[in-house]
Amino acid sequence: MSSKQIGLTAAAVLIAGLGGWVYGASGSSAREQARLAEAQRADLAEVRAHILEGRVSLFLTNFGDASRHFESARTVLERVQSRLRETAQAERAGRLQIPIAHLRDAQHLASAFDSAAQNAAEEALRALTEGP
Repeated sequence: MSSKQIGLTAAAVLIAGLGGWVYGASGSSAREQARLAEAQRADLAEVRAHILEGRVSLFLTNFGDASRHFESARTVLERVQSRLRETAQAERAGRLQIPIAHLRDAQHLASAFDSAAQNAAEEALRALTEGP
């Protein structure tokens, strides 16, 4: 085999490898965006569930359990917010600050055995529904 044939074979292998890489990477961005959007929807559904569980706990006058549910909701919501900031969606992340503040209020009021926590939880749920 001559050096010309070896060079052509190496070039063909390189072009085939590069073409395969480009073809494989062509749809990954859209798939990644869809996966991130689905993960965000799942996280927001989890936040809503925690808020509603906390409200039920308030109706049952179980303030400690309500406080834990509000803390869990706030933790998940802050995780969503940081993910949005990492993906350069600062405006959407900023809109989550309102429900986070309401959840802090609800948690604080529930910890203080105050039934006004129900109003704060309702405001957090409303802000989340209008939110991101």
